[in-house]
Amino acid sequence: MRRFASFHSLRLLVLLALGTSLVACSDDTVPLPDDTPPADIAVGESRELRLRYLALDVEGFDNQLSLEDLQAMPRSILADVWLADLDITPLMVNSLQQLRMLSAEDVDTLGPAAQNMRRLLLMTPDNANLEGTNMEELIALAATVGIPPARPLANLLGVGVTDDFIPPDIVADVMLEYVVGSHPNATYRRGPVDDEHPDGLYPVAENSLPLTLVDVVTNFEDMAERFGPVGEHPGFVSKAQGLTVVAEDFVMSTKVNANALPYKGADLGNVSVASVNSIGGQIETAFDYSDPNWMTIEGLVPDPRVEELTFTVFENDAFLPGGTSMEPLGMGTSPAWDLPDWEFERLIVEMARRVAEQVPAHCDSYELGTGAEAFSACVDENGWVVMETFNDLGNPPPPAYLSDLILEIAQVRLHDGGLAEGEADVALSLRDVEVGVDTEELIAQTRENLRQNPEAIREFAGLITDSTRGDADFYYVRVGAGDDEGDWLFFVTEEDLRLDEQGSPVRDYGYANPGFYADRELSMKVSSAESVAGDADHEKVRISTGDVLYVLDDDDQLYEVRVGDKPSRSWISIEVTRLQ
Repeated sequence: MRRFASFHSLRLLVLLALGTSLVACSDDTVPLPDDTPPADIAVGESRELRLRYLALDVEGFDNQLSLEDLQAMPRSILADVWLADLDITPLMVNSLQQLRMLSAEDVDTLGPAAQNMRRLLLMTPDNANLEGTNMEELIALAATVGIPPARPLANLLGVGVTDDFIPPDIVADVMLEYVVGSHPNATYRRGPVDDEHPDGLYPVAENSLPLTLVDVVTNFEDMAERFGPVGEHPGFVSKAQGLTVVAEDFVMSTKVNANALPYKGADLGNVSVASVNSIGGQIETAFDYSDPNWMTIEGLVPDPRVEELTFTVFENDAFLPGGTSMEPLGMGTSPAWDLPDWEFERLIVEMARRVAEQVPAHCDSYELGTGAEAFSACVDENGWVVMETFNDLGNPPPPAYLSDLILEIAQVRLHDGGLAEGEADVALSLRDVEVGVDTEELIAQTRENLRQNPEAIREFAGLITDSTRGDADFYYVRVGAGDDEGDWLFFVTEEDLRLDEQGSPVRDYGYANPGFYADRELSMKVSSAESVAGDADHEKVRISTGDVLYVLDDDDQLYEVRVGDKPSRSWISIEVTRLQ
C-alpha cells in the first residue's frame, strides 16, 4: 500500500494515474481515446467495449481539507454532512444575562416592547408594578397593615423581596424548549433514508441546532433565514451576523484507506466507457476508527461570539385572562394554555407554572396594629392562591393559580407606554454575545457522529477526487481475495450519478428495474445487493466469459450484454446489443 500526505497530491496522482493508464499498462497497450462521444447505438446494433479495473491503493492517506477547499464544494452536498447538534443553552443564558446587564445607553436603543420585556425579566417583588392588575389591591392591603407591598408579594412567591419573579434559568429553559424546540429546522435535520427514517429526517438533540459542514464554511451566514419564519412558525432569529466558528487556518483531516481511482463502467446509450467515483462505495472500510486520530479538526475559534443577534418573541393579538377554575389541576382554564408554543402569553404562563412548582404550600397572615387579622394569603401544593380579608378591609382578587396572576401582570406590563394589544412583538437585539461552545467537546461529538453514520459523508467523500465522468449504467469491479474473488458488474445507484457545479445530479435516477436479468422479459433477476468487498448498496452479479445478461437503462431501453474473452486479469470485454 502507498502512503501520501496531502489532499492536492492525491488529486494530482489520480490524474496522472488515469492518464498513464490510457497510454501504457502492465498487461497490454491501448491507444489514446478519441474525445468525440460516439453516436447512440441503434436498435439491433451491436458494439464491443473493454473495461479495466484500475487500482491506486492508499493507506493512512492524510486527506486535508482547508476552508478554501470546502468553500469550493457544492453547498447542497455540504448541507447534508451533519457534524453535531450544537447545544445553544450557553448562548441563550449568555444572551439573557447580557440583556439584564445592558447599559442605560444600550437600553435606549431597544424598542418599547423590548424595554418592557427587559423590565419583566428584571421584575422582583421590590420593583413590581401591580397597577392595572387584580393584584393591585395588594398595595392597599399592605398599606393598611403598615408594611411595604413587596413583603406580602415576596411571601406569596416564597422568595426574598429582591429575588426575580421568574428566575433566569426558568426563562432560558422555557425559551429553548418552547420557542427553539418548536421550530421545524431546530427539531429535525436531514440524513440518509432508511427503514427507521423513511423521510430522511432525524430528531435534533434537545436545546440544540444542527451543525453541518455548510455552517462551518459560511459561519452560519443563513442563520436568520433557517431559523426565521417556516410554515406557521414565525421564527426566533430575525438577524444574525458575525457568528464566527472557524478561523482562516481551519483544516479538517481524515486518514483514508481506499482505492483512489474510479471504477470503469458502460454508458449503454452510446456504448462508451464512463468513470464512476469509487470513494463513496468504500466508506464502510475507508477509515480505521480504532485510530483515535482517524479524524482531526484544527482552526476552530476557541471563543466563538456573535457580533449581532436579534431574538424575536411574538405576542397574541388579544389580552388573555387567567383561569377561574382549579381544573385541569395545576393549570386552570386560561386560554393562554391553548396558544402556539412560541407566543409570549404561552411562554409566560409556562414560566409561571414552573415558578409555582417551586413554591411550597403555605399561608401568611397579616395583622392590624390592634392585633386583629387584616388579611391572609394562602398557596396550596398546586399553586392555587386564595386571599381573604377581614373586618371589611378591602376586595382581594378572586382565587386563581399563581401562574394566572403572573400572566396578567406580564401582559399589562408588556404594554406599558401606550402599546396596544397586538403591537408588542419583541425584538431583542444583542451584540458581541458569547456562544459558549466547548470546541474540544464539539470536535469529539463530530468525530463520533461521523463514525456512527458513515452515510453522512458518503457524497462528501465522493468529492475528494471528483472523478465521475460520463453517465455509466453499470461498472466493473475486480475482487481479488476471498470467496468473492473474480469479476463483478455493479449496477449504479443514485449516489453514483454525476453532479453539476451546485452538487445536484445531472440526470434523474430513472431506472424502473435496476439490476441484471437472465431473460429479455426481465422476470429472472440474477443480481442482488449482497455484500461484496464491503458493498451492500449496489445490485451486482459475478460474471464469467460467455454469460449473457439483460439490462434496462434509465430511458427504458433494453440491452443484451454478452461477456467476452478476458484480455488480461484486470480487463473484461463485453458486447452490447440494443434490443428495443
